Amino acid sequence: MNLGFNLKSIASLAFASALLFSCSSDDTAVFDTPTDPEEIPTNDATIRFIEGGTDNKSTADITGEAGGTVKGRVIFETTGTQRRLYVTQTLPGGAEMPFLLPLDKKATRRATKADGSIDLDAENKKALDFTLDLDVPSEMSDGKIIYNFWTTTGKGDFRNPDKRKSQGVGTITVSIGTGVNPAAKVLEFNGVKLFAPDSEGKTETFFSLLNGNANRIDQGPEFRAFWDFGYYYGASGVSKDQEASLVSVKDFDETFGFPVKGLKPGANEEDAANETLNQTYFSLSTKTTVDFDDTDMAGQLESIIKSASTNITNLTVGDVVEFVDQYGKKGLIKVNDIEPGFANDDFILIDIKVQP
Repeated sequence: MNLGFNLKSIASLAFASALLFSCSSDDTAVFDTPTDPEEIPTNDATIRFIEGGTDNKSTADITGEAGGTVKGRVIFETTGTQRRLYVTQTLPGGAEMPFLLPLDKKATRRATKADGSIDLDAENKKALDFTLDLDVPSEMSDGKIIYNFWTTTGKGDFRNPDKRKSQGVGTITVSIGTGVNPAAKVLEFNGVKLFAPDSEGKTETFFSLLNGNANRIDQGPEFRAFWDFGYYYGASGVSKDQEASLVSVKDFDETFGFPVKGLKPGANEEDAANETLNQTYFSLSTKTTVDFDDTDMAGQLESIIKSASTNITNLTVGDVVEFVDQYGKKGLIKVNDIEPGFANDDFILIDIKVQP
């Protein structure tokens, strides 16, 4: 595999690749089964979670060289059931992003869930053991690449390892040069167009800060956990060009006032009773569009204070909105254009900057 060094392109490619694959439908093994725990090697690049074990290891640090390769090994064993494996990658100064394991293409195609997690087959629901090559970008001279691994008992969340967690979190850190990361820049998502909601969920109404994508409501249960906020055009009685609104996904139906098909889990979905949706908190900023354009570093967003409101209404072109997401990340939204109305082709056009 070639990790590269451009955060957005690498993360997007890895995530997009993961979404191409379908769910597992057979019991063919994807990973090796661990041997006797006494024979498990203890080299520094191995993380190990064995339920009831006394020699578990949650972190592993290893040194690499630009353009080189290091090996990492992940071992999980449980008396319960682990159904999915989640892996994230954080490049120097960047954001933690879903990472597609460099498995054999045939095995990956057979074993990857729609959300990018690995669908663990029968042999690996109790125990899994795999070794992977971790390539170091040739353009990288200093910093750390961080990989996190954990398993879940059902549908998890790349940004919340505690959701249905079975084993982990285990961390492999690859240090290069001084091992000091550069200052973190903001993530930028420009030209995001969100459309007024359709009662059947057929419009791109919700936005995910995880991957920078606008999403159709009817894309399915695998993706709801990624969504952070949505758009609607309200009916508050004020002039039409002031009725544009953003609202957190968790509160969307209640705030919008009309149930949107596909937003809430159906009774036959996996662990539907425990489904959770993200909340985002908004406030109108005193910052100008020039201030927005001049925001480049994550530290410039630290002054944002979390509000108590999960929606913001009466937006107009030129507004700058401050927000804090479900996971404590702070950001700004600039409103560039609004096509007023409730029709499926009416929209809001925004730029977004957020901490990684």
